[in-house]
Amino acid sequence: MALSEHEQQLLEQMERALATEDPRFASALSGKIIERVAPKNLGLAVMAIFFGIAALIAGVALSQPAIGIVGFLVIVGGIASALSTFRTPGTQSKKLSPSKAPRAPFMQGLEERWDRRQDNS
Repeated sequence: MALSEHEQQLLEQMERALATEDPRFASALSGKIIERVAPKNLGLAVMAIFFGIAALIAGVALSQPAIGIVGFLVIVGGIASALSTFRTPGTQSKKLSPSKAPRAPFMQGLEERWDRRQDNS
């Protein structure tokens, strides 16, 4: 259901007010939206998990470790597939490498504390 022009203007005004009053909270809200990508794939993943559980139980009941191992692998694959159907928008482009991790403020704070300690003695 689409919003009317008046409602869109009110929503934009509320977003601007929130961003000016509490920018940290507004930025936290903007990145935490989770959207479903493919509900059909989620259904297939759940079916694979149930099939894997059945194969695991059959492998134990028939004393056939190969069937149990295949069932376990199908369960793990189904869980991985189910979890991959959910994603947060923008996570692909915002990955940080370990060398670019935000450690500068922490180290900077330690250096400032060390300098103050040296000045006080």
